[in-house]
Amino acid sequence: MPLLRPVGIFAMKRLLTALFVSALCAACATPKKAEPTPSQAAQAAAAANDPKVQIAKQAAVNYAADATLIPFDKMSAKLSPVGEAQLDLLVAKDLKNAKSILVRGHCYRRDIGNAKAAAQTRAVSVRQYLVDAGVPPSKITMRYDTERSLHAVRLVVSN
Repeated sequence: MPLLRPVGIFAMKRLLTALFVSALCAACATPKKAEPTPSQAAQAAAAANDPKVQIAKQAAVNYAADATLIPFDKMSAKLSPVGEAQLDLLVAKDLKNAKSILVRGHCYRRDIGNAKAAAQTRAVSVRQYLVDAGVPPSKITMRYDTERSLHAVRLVVSN
């Protein structure tokens, strides 16, 4: 007597159906990610559009690209909120234990009539922000540059 019996078509269909149903049940058993509620989605959208979040993101991008270059608008000597946030990152990470800090204001002379005064004013505004953040004024030196096509302040930190 043979150990294996031939399987009929009806039995084969039942076996395939059972396998198919078990595969479907296994797929349904996997946990799904929780969908955010409408209020959570609205909060996330509001946070993404929050100016403070945008400023922090841009400051982090600037810091990653060149931590010591604080950008200024072409026709401005006022420190922007992004520049302030970038300086906050610098103070927290790099300037606490610095022996000396050179603050060099840049303003391209072909773009602005009194580039020297603009470069000096940019350096002064960054210096004042650093002093207000707790950096001792005796560690800070200021210079200016009007030769490079740059509208920024560069910090040179000596440890």
